[in-house]
This record gives sequence, C-alpha cells and structure tokens, in this order.
Amino acid sequence: MTENKRLEAFREAVLGAGRAEAQRITDSAQSEADKYQKKLTDEETVSFARQKSEIEREVSIKVQRESAGAELSAKRSVLLYREKLIEGVFEKAREELVKKAASPEHEKYVFACLEKIKAEFGGMQGVCMLSPAHMSMAGKIKSRFGYECREDARLILGGVMVRFEEEGLLIDRSVDSALAKQRADFAKNNNSISV
Repeated sequence: MTENKRLEAFREAVLGAGRAEAQRITDSAQSEADKYQKKLTDEETVSFARQKSEIEREVSIKVQRESAGAELSAKRSVLLYREKLIEGVFEKAREELVKKAASPEHEKYVFACLEKIKAEFGGMQGVCMLSPAHMSMAGKIKSRFGYECREDARLILGGVMVRFEEEGLLIDRSVDSALAKQRADFAKNNNSISV
C-alpha cells in the first residue's frame, strides 16, 4: 500500500468514525427532541383537557344557576298572579258584603249573633263593639241584650264583637274577621302550585 492510499484509508477511517459519531449525536439529539416534543404534546393535551373540564364545569354551574333563577322567577310570577286573582275574588266578596252591611238584613244578622252569644255567655256583663255605620243599633242592643255599645273603626263590613272584660274574653262575630280568616284559609289551602 502506498503512502497516499494509507493516508486516504486513515482519512476515510477518521471521517467515517466522525460521521458515525455525528450521526449518533444527531440521532440522540433527534430522539431527545422527539421525547421533549411528546412531553410537550402530552402536557398540552392534559392542560387542554383540564381547561376544557374547567370550562365545562363553569358552564354547567352557570346553566344550573340561570335555570334555577328562571324557575324561581316563574314560580314567583305564578304566586304573584295567584295572589292577584285571590285579591280580586275577595275584593268582589268585600264589595258584596259592604252592600249587605247597608241592608236591613244586617240588623237581623247582628241580632242573631248576639242571641247566640247571650245564650252561651248569659251571666256575663259584656260590651258590644259595632262598626261606625251600625251604631244606630246601640239602643236596641242595650234594651234587648243589656250590652253597652262602643264604636270600633276596624269593623267596616259589619257584624259584631262582644268583649267580656272581666273574663278577658272577646267573641268575634264580625264579618271583617270572618272574611280575613276565609282569605287566609283559602290562600293556605291553595298554596300547592307547581310550575
């Protein structure tokens, strides 16, 4: 082998080893780059999944909150409308009762109530409470039942209340109280509204 050929073989061996080392370094770097890229991709996927899950959870909470708010608003509207209807019904009843309180029939009603009260609480001394519009009956009540009469501005629709002060007893046969009780009972018993 000539000197040139030996030099060429040496050069080829050194270059081949360098190329092999360079290829090994390049392959190793590429492998590391691929691992890093996969790690980034995996982290991005996990991060995206977390973000997506958080967004879905926030949207779900918002939808639930808005749905509950809308349902509550609908129930409130139904209850307000129901209250308006009840008030309308009882306002008509109140108007009719005002007419009856102004009729001659009202005196018969008051006397019938007082007869029942007198029968049940006969030996007691009472004070009869009347509406301002019905104080004209005071003389008849005093002579027939023996009760003193006083005006009570709370009694608008008529009827009568008898107070037995010594016994601490109030017998309420007023139309106002009866109507208020009926209204309360009606509202209570018809409160099962489903929306």
